Amino acid sequence: MRSLSRALPLLAAALALSACQTAAPPTQVAVAPRATGLEGQWSSMGGPVAYTATFASGRFTSREAATGAVLAEGNYTKTGASQASIIYTSRSRNQQMSVNCNQMSADRLACVNADGSRFEFSRKA
Repeated sequence: MRSLSRALPLLAAALALSACQTAAPPTQVAVAPRATGLEGQWSSMGGPVAYTATFASGRFTSREAATGAVLAEGNYTKTGASQASIIYTSRSRNQQMSVNCNQMSADRLACVNADGSRFEFSRKA
């Protein structure tokens, strides 16, 4: 009986330890970082023609959404934390244009050209 009374606590400890299991680390899902700043692709909001605008390393290009045809090309310069100046040549008018833009949020860009016309972009997902 004495060996049973000694073995019982050891058995209880062994059972308690065997109940502990090492859990696998939780699976992590890679999430693309949310784009910030001006760089990237933007979609026009409203207007007669849907188009996308690409800002990449100081270059600006806009393309018609339906056909991919280039509408304008030029350069942009950051003029502040959330402001940029764009100088581009319109393919349809063969005329150089100037636009000032203000990034209102991570996903919204508001612009005004030299004649006061306003237009906006939303960040393309």
